[in-house]
Amino acid sequence: MREREGEKRALYPPPVPRRPESPEERRWPSPTPLPMVPPEDVGKVLKQILDRLDAIEKRLERIEKLLAEKRSLP
Repeated sequence: MREREGEKRALYPPPVPRRPESPEERRWPSPTPLPMVPPEDVGKVLKQILDRLDAIEKRLERIEKLLAEKRSLP
């Protein structure tokens, strides 16, 4: 009996959440205001962002290289 119950659960996926009905429910949420950053710190923040993006780019390049090596292996 338990096996059949498990089989039934596997056959029927969970219900999909309902879509918003009214136009008001479909609106984008209001934007979150950015934190106030003193003008003298803006340069520091931008530098940190660029450093993080550079680190991400390097990691992606390594991943691409590993994937290319795996594909070339027979």
